[in-house]
Amino acid sequence: MKVFIAGGRGRVGSPLADKLEARGIEVASGGLDDGIDALSGEGLAEALVGVDTIVNVLNTPRFDAAGAISFFEESTTNLNAEGERAGVRRHVLLSIVGVGQGDASDIGYYLGKVAQERAARSGSIPATIIRATQFQSYIPILIDQHTVDGKVLAPRSFIQPVELDEVIELLTEAATTLEPGSEIEIAGPDRFYHDDLFRATLADRGDDREVVTVDAQGAPDAMVPRGAHRVGTVRYPVPGIPLA
Repeated sequence: MKVFIAGGRGRVGSPLADKLEARGIEVASGGLDDGIDALSGEGLAEALVGVDTIVNVLNTPRFDAAGAISFFEESTTNLNAEGERAGVRRHVLLSIVGVGQGDASDIGYYLGKVAQERAARSGSIPATIIRATQFQSYIPILIDQHTVDGKVLAPRSFIQPVELDEVIELLTEAATTLEPGSEIEIAGPDRFYHDDLFRATLADRGDDREVVTVDAQGAPDAMVPRGAHRVGTVRYPVPGIPLA
């Protein structure tokens, strides 16, 4: 079996490659550092020769709607097209819990993920969609993104962070054993409010930034699972945070 990881040297792709290779699976990494550009299509045809499964964990720093939609839609369409020509049998896509729901955030990045899911389903290769909540290790970065003029503006909305290793395990299953074409959501074991989580995380890190609670835009549960989902077992590493 041969798996092509689009974005294979990134935060998700690199440990995923290690996990697959440890199971004796041949892995081809597909990113700019490998001479492969999924956005333009450069190098894809050659890279997908002999590939059984594409795992798409590509990412972009673009958070504006036009940039995110263009990147995710075009790169996924190219992966589908070249994958069809190469005889690829399954396409696994990593997405985000809540982005495709009607009352989800209208942040440009999330709209790009919606377009990416749509593009993945539009091809003839069965697309397995894995939707994860925010990674636990990303919370400090999320806090920085919510910082304005030295204060952290935290919505009173739900967040249920998941350990990255558990997402990697699910992606490994999706690439090897799960029925192609399925949709699975995964979240951490505990649900918090953003402001409580941010305050506890900053206190644990000795960071004295003030957290200001602000109203949530949209439904407070828009970005956590609303139905059946896989529940991780690894708890957030800061104890004592009130549960939502």
